[in-house]
Amino acid sequence: MTRARVQLQQVVDGLRAEGLLPENADETVAGFFENLHAVQPWYIRMMVGFGAWLASLLLIGFVGSIGFAADAGFVIVGALFIGGAIFARAKSDNDFVVQSALASSLAGQALLAYGIAEISAGNNFESILGIVIVLNTILFFVFPDRTHRVLSILIAAMSLAFLLYSWELNAIVPVLGPAIAAAMVFFYQRPGAIIESGNGQYIRPLISGLMLAAFGFLLLSTVYLLPELGSNFAFYPRPWISTLLLGALLLYMGTRVWPQIGNVGGSAEMAVFHGLLVVISAAAWAAPGLLLALIVVMAGASSGNRLFVGAGVTFLVVFIAAYFYGIQVSMLTKSISLVTTGAAVLAARWLLLKVTAAAIEGGTDHA
Repeated sequence: MTRARVQLQQVVDGLRAEGLLPENADETVAGFFENLHAVQPWYIRMMVGFGAWLASLLLIGFVGSIGFAADAGFVIVGALFIGGAIFARAKSDNDFVVQSALASSLAGQALLAYGIAEISAGNNFESILGIVIVLNTILFFVFPDRTHRVLSILIAAMSLAFLLYSWELNAIVPVLGPAIAAAMVFFYQRPGAIIESGNGQYIRPLISGLMLAAFGFLLLSTVYLLPELGSNFAFYPRPWISTLLLGALLLYMGTRVWPQIGNVGGSAEMAVFHGLLVVISAAAWAAPGLLLALIVVMAGASSGNRLFVGAGVTFLVVFIAAYFYGIQVSMLTKSISLVTTGAAVLAARWLLLKVTAAAIEGGTDHA
């Protein structure tokens, strides 16, 4: 018997002794303990996942080689893989089945998209990308797996980016990152309404997928800096557009979140806080990813979501590393910029604590 089970048994016994359990709760409790088992170590689960992916890909290759000989073989095999993956995932939560279903679905999507493009005489890159976007939009609601839903959003966003670049509509790219971030904030602040509507299973993968998709689009803003590309093509033209849009979103988040984080709502404190946000937005004129990281961290801090805080800090580090690697300045200039940035952050923190200390009893120990 595991330690967790012993502790839970003590809690249940205490509730039963105090008469706080319903009369018909014994069967439910017994069934729960019957299904309670020790979680497998991470390395065991990793080996199971690796085996599932390997077995699935070998099976896909074998079955696919048979189906390709017939007309529309790609479509048939792809649809079978997706349908079988959905059915298997809905029937079992076993690690092997979960990973196998995920691999089968992704492979089936590739086969189905290619087959439809081939049948429709539109065997080109743009047609495949369009089919992938539509297919993943449908699978987000159909496939009963959180990880798959996150991947569906990422695959659709990535396909949309490739499609825009293929159509030479890269001028739209600086708008998409802030738009996705705004959608993420919108759904992040309204989980209750979505759960009440009966769609609670979509909210977490939707928010996570939108967050990662926004990260991906903002990372593209560092691509145009890379001198190794040697191309005149603007991967991320006018990054200041993203800065302006994300700056507005950051101010909105500050208005909603700062009273919760700082526990103060005075006009002087809010003025200082908004002034700092404006300065930060101006400093990130050519680096809009910094603002997105702050938005995610702020959203996570307001709700106590450590995952969001960690994701925002991680993206902040990754973006700064990619940005400073790409800019064509000397190492001395980069070092001075990083030191100056760190000093400015510490000064801003000191200023916020200094201003809010007068409005909060007990000084600044809460921060």
